[in-house]
Amino acid sequence: MSGLLKTNAELAQIVQDNYVVVLIDTDQGHNADVVKRYGNPTRFGLPVLVVLDTDGTQLTIQDTGKLEAGNHHDPAKVKAFLEKWRKPKSGEK
Repeated sequence: MSGLLKTNAELAQIVQDNYVVVLIDTDQGHNADVVKRYGNPTRFGLPVLVVLDTDGTQLTIQDTGKLEAGNHHDPAKVKAFLEKWRKPKSGEK
C-alpha cells in the first residue's frame, strides 16, 4: 500500500489533502492496547486501515486485501475507498 501511495500522485494527493497517516507497529504484540482499542483490526492481516474522524472516533476498518487486484493494490479500489472516507469538502455533508 505504501508503495502505491509513493508512486501514484493522484492517490498521494487525496491522502495528503484528507488524511493524517499514522503507521503503528503491531508485530510481536507491540501496541496491543491500540489493537484492542480499535476492535482488533489486525484480525484481517496486515496492512489494515483504520479510519478515524477528527475526534478520534473510529469510522471504519478496511482489510486491504479487498483493495487488491492480483498481487498488488488496485489504484481504482484504493481511490474509491479513500474518496468514500475522506473528510467532506466545504459545503458537503
